Amino acid sequence: MMGRIDIHHHALPADIIELMRELGLPTPVQQWRLNDTLDVMDANKIEASVVSNVIPCDVLDDATLARRLARQVNEAAAEVVRTHPNRFGFFAILPLPQVDLALAEAAYALDELGAEGVALLPHGGDHYLGAPRFDPLFAELNRRRAVVLVHPLDLPQGSAPGVPSVFADYLLDTTRAAINLITSGTLARYPHVSIILSHAGGFLPYAATRVEVVAGALANVDQATVWEGIRRFYYDLALSAPSALPSLLAAADPHRVLYGTDWSGVPAPVVEHVTRALDEATVLDEPTRQAINRGNALGLLPGLASRLSTTPTPTTVR
Repeated sequence: MMGRIDIHHHALPADIIELMRELGLPTPVQQWRLNDTLDVMDANKIEASVVSNVIPCDVLDDATLARRLARQVNEAAAEVVRTHPNRFGFFAILPLPQVDLALAEAAYALDELGAEGVALLPHGGDHYLGAPRFDPLFAELNRRRAVVLVHPLDLPQGSAPGVPSVFADYLLDTTRAAINLITSGTLARYPHVSIILSHAGGFLPYAATRVEVVAGALANVDQATVWEGIRRFYYDLALSAPSALPSLLAAADPHRVLYGTDWSGVPAPVVEHVTRALDEATVLDEPTRQAINRGNALGLLPGLASRLSTTPTPTTVR
């Protein structure tokens, strides 16, 4: 099939959504269904999707409950991959801010469930990912040369009345985490962790010059360090093409830009719209477009690449 690789795909099944609702957690409007998903993937020439089910474990007062919820979410995603290995991979959610639980879940997901990497919220409680308390986790992810998808939710301070978080707060949450990872030295200390920033990095590419020139005065970080950090991140294009492309391509390494849809968090027409916009974007030459659609992701995720090259496509994938 040689189709696109969707690096940003949500697949919360009905039982997990119901459990989240019982716990008072925010739940998606649209439920993920396999057949609907395969239809959307086929319609947009998506060969494989990497599932990331992000849940705000930091708002659960009970650490044991957070661990159980993360485990159920990850095992559900792993089952999707087990039954359709040449259509899906997954990033395992880790229950921050409990670092000990996150370390245990990372080991289980990567060693036993076969996750492609892990998914982290930009912050655990009031602490962004560059906080010293998260160093043990980054040290282990660095040892494993792990891939990390950073996916936003509500800001620690909550949303503003009349402005839903998805419009701007999610983008700011990712931007804060990215800047904090650079200025805290976390990126420099853990060079073997590959970090994907959702939604084209939030506001980071647009604000790259601003961050670069003021970081010395406000964070004691030189311009070269900031620029190297911005260029080191990977960026997915979920809900971002075409408007984010000029800023993103001015700041990011184009070999680190990845196709993403945000399905099933958005309906099928939105997936079609942003995919068509990427196909028609005049700021991209064809080799770069092809790399964004497929090659960059497969270079980042060798496990998925291996399955796609060795797993026979069944007569029916439903």
